[in-house]
Amino acid sequence: MRIRLTILAANLVAVILIAISYFGNEWVSHWVAGPVFLGMLDQETSKGLKLKGNYTPASRVGFLGIHADSFTGTDGFKTIVSLQADDISGTFNPLGMFLRRWEIDSLHIKSGSVMLQKTEATPGAPKGVPLPPWWALFWPYRVHLAEVKVDDANILWHLRDKESGIFDTRLEITPNGRDFAYDAQGGEFKTPITPDLAVVHAHVLIRKPRLYCSEFILGDDAAHPEQQLKMQGEAGLQADRSIWLKVDWTSLQVAPWLPEKLRAHVAGQASGHFDYTSSGTGLETGHGAGQISILNGVLHGLSPVHQYIIITGSPDPGDLALKVCRADVKWEAGAITAENIEAECDGVFRLTGTLTIAADKSLTGQLDLGLTDAYLHWLPTARTAIFTRDEGLYHFTTIHFSGTAAKPEQDLSPRIAKEVGKSPLLALKLFFNQAGEWFNID
Repeated sequence: MRIRLTILAANLVAVILIAISYFGNEWVSHWVAGPVFLGMLDQETSKGLKLKGNYTPASRVGFLGIHADSFTGTDGFKTIVSLQADDISGTFNPLGMFLRRWEIDSLHIKSGSVMLQKTEATPGAPKGVPLPPWWALFWPYRVHLAEVKVDDANILWHLRDKESGIFDTRLEITPNGRDFAYDAQGGEFKTPITPDLAVVHAHVLIRKPRLYCSEFILGDDAAHPEQQLKMQGEAGLQADRSIWLKVDWTSLQVAPWLPEKLRAHVAGQASGHFDYTSSGTGLETGHGAGQISILNGVLHGLSPVHQYIIITGSPDPGDLALKVCRADVKWEAGAITAENIEAECDGVFRLTGTLTIAADKSLTGQLDLGLTDAYLHWLPTARTAIFTRDEGLYHFTTIHFSGTAAKPEQDLSPRIAKEVGKSPLLALKLFFNQAGEWFNID
C-alpha cells in the first residue's frame, strides 16, 4: 500500500509540474510578447542609457531565450546621443530575480551603431531620487547584463562637423562589478584630422567617476604589424574632468598625415612619444611634451626646390634623402611648439631652430638655414650679406617667421631680393632663367 501511495503521489506531482510548466510557459511567453514587459524593458534600458529607447516586440526562443529585431534610442542627454542595435538575442536568467535584478546572459547583437558626444558635469544636479512604491522592495530594480557581444559595431562622434570614430569593429562588453569593460578588435579608425587606421585592439573600463583606457592600438599597415600607434590613459567623467594620456608611435608612414598636396612628395617613417595632461576637456587647459623623428625621410619632386634649381642654375640634387629629421614637441595652453628642430640633407642643406603656432594660429619662431657653396654661388654677395655664419660645409643665415600657420611669412626672400637688386645683370639672368622655365626651354 505504501509503495502504491508513493507511486500515486509521484505521478500526481509529475502531472502538477507538467501542468504548471505548460501553463506557466504559455503565460510567460504571452507576457514577454505583451506590452507590459516591452514597456518595462524600454523604460529600464532608456533609464540606464539616458535616452529615449524602444524595442521592437520581443519573442521567446526556447525556454529562457529572448529575441528582438532591433532597439532604437534617440534624444540622449548624456554621453550617448543615439543608438541603433539590430538582431538582438539573449538568455533570461530567472535566478537574478532573487538578487532583485533582470539578468540577461550572453546578449548577442548582430550589428549596432552608437553616436557619442562630449559632455560636461551638470551643476546643481539633484542628489536624491524619488521614494519608490512599497512593492519595489520585492521587485527587480535594475538590469544586469552578464556579457554582450556585437559582431559589427560603429562607435561614432562628430569632429569638425564630420562623422568620425571606430567603424565595423567586433565589440565585447563584460561587467566589472557594477561597471563595464569594453574590448574591441578589428575595424577602422576614421577622423578628418588623421589618416584611416586599422583598429588592432582597444580595451576601455568605465568605472565612474573615471574612464580608464589600458590599451588602444591602431595599425598603419596589416602587412607590417610593427607600424603602430599605441595610446593609454584615463579621463574624468563627472566633476573632475582631468585627462592623462600617453601616446607612442612606431614606424608610421609620414605621407598620409600630411596635407594632400604634399603626400606624393614626402616619404619616410615616423616614430616618437608624447605625454599629455589637462585639467579639463578643452585643449586650452592641457600641456604636454614629446619627441618625433623621421627615419628614411626623402623629399622628391618639390616645386620650390625645382624652381630654385632652374632659376639659380644650381646643380640638381635629385631626391633629397634626409640624414636626420627630428624635433621636440611641446603643447601649452593651446599653443604647439617644435623646438630643437634638426633636419639635414648631406651636402645640400641643414636646418635647425624653433617654431610656435599659438592658440590663435599665429606663427612665430626662427630657423637657421645652412646651404653649401654649390647652392649659393649664383649670388656673389650671399656669404657676405646673408649667409654669414660658417659651420663645416654649410653657410648659415637666420630666417624669422611670422604670419599664420595657413599663410606663413618669412624675412629671407626680401633680403635675397635686395641683394639681387644691386646687380642688374644678375637680375636679368635670373629673369631669363625663370622665363625659360615658363616656356619649358632647357
